[in-house]
Amino acid sequence: MIDVVASEWLKLRSLRSTYNVLACTLSALVLTGLAAFSISNYFDTEGPGGEPVGTGLAFSADIPAVLFGMLGVLAISGEYGTGMIRLTLTTIRRPWTLPAAKAAVVAAVAAVTGQILAFATYLTAQAVVAGRPIGASFSEPAVLTEVLATGVCCAVAAVTGLGLATLLRSTPAALIALVTLLLAPVGIERFLPAPWNDRMDSLTIPSLARQLAGVPDAGAFGPSSAAAVLAGYVAITLLAAALAITRRDA
Repeated sequence: MIDVVASEWLKLRSLRSTYNVLACTLSALVLTGLAAFSISNYFDTEGPGGEPVGTGLAFSADIPAVLFGMLGVLAISGEYGTGMIRLTLTTIRRPWTLPAAKAAVVAAVAAVTGQILAFATYLTAQAVVAGRPIGASFSEPAVLTEVLATGVCCAVAAVTGLGLATLLRSTPAALIALVTLLLAPVGIERFLPAPWNDRMDSLTIPSLARQLAGVPDAGAFGPSSAAAVLAGYVAITLLAAALAITRRDA
């Protein structure tokens, strides 16, 4: 298993798409900075009463989830496109170890880089706020945990993307499925009556990050329930990927 993980780490590092996706995550900093600047300007001209900046993570919450999900998709979809997956599976005694190894690699990369991005996003928002009482300090409840939970959810998104790509064996199909899974509940909840609208929106990975951190009014779930749902994302997608690659591709 260690050799398979090492091989998958080498593959991920050799993909140009890996660096392109990671570079695109910087757009979260730009969006957060612009949003924080706009709110700070409103505060200076109109006074208190507008939307607070808080940690700033909510302004770009969908970006890391989508991009790290894409990282997971591209970690395996290219092998299906080129046929390399057949050669890979012939060198592995137990096919189910392939998605497990890929999941370990993409989850580690997404968790580390996602955590760095989360801290950078938070610091960007606070730098723009510049001491105004619309930001958030680490001494306040749930602020640090919200930043830390973002890194966890980046890893979950990456594994989810990997699982979808393994099932669908197509980069476009997997990307469409990923974006639908991550963002469609936000649109659907508008047409549902209470309390189902709140529960639907609460199932998205970005929303689950805030619920995992215990942010007040973040959604319908508490931290333990949010952790269970996130674990379900990982377990279901990995199990489905392992079954598909064992029974269909091996």
